[in-house]
Amino acid sequence: MAETKQVDYELSGRGTNPGDKRIRRIRARSSYLLFQELYDFLENKPAIADILRKFYDIMDGRYSFGSRKNAEYAAESLYWVLKDKGG
Repeated sequence: MAETKQVDYELSGRGTNPGDKRIRRIRARSSYLLFQELYDFLENKPAIADILRKFYDIMDGRYSFGSRKNAEYAAESLYWVLKDKGG
């Protein structure tokens, strides 16, 4: 499984001030908002089925399946995985 790249942004001395323009830009990014949403969602310790549904919703919302038909196939696959696993 791929590891998340660990980067220490504080070592450069840039961005340590919360009012810093750079930090405001980072916090306005869609990726920041996505990770914040996921963090808040996972903080409530949801069931595995709910995590998989959320994962699907995020991927679908970002058009990660490439087409509507592929998204439908993925939704069908998710449904059967959850049904087979009792979720």
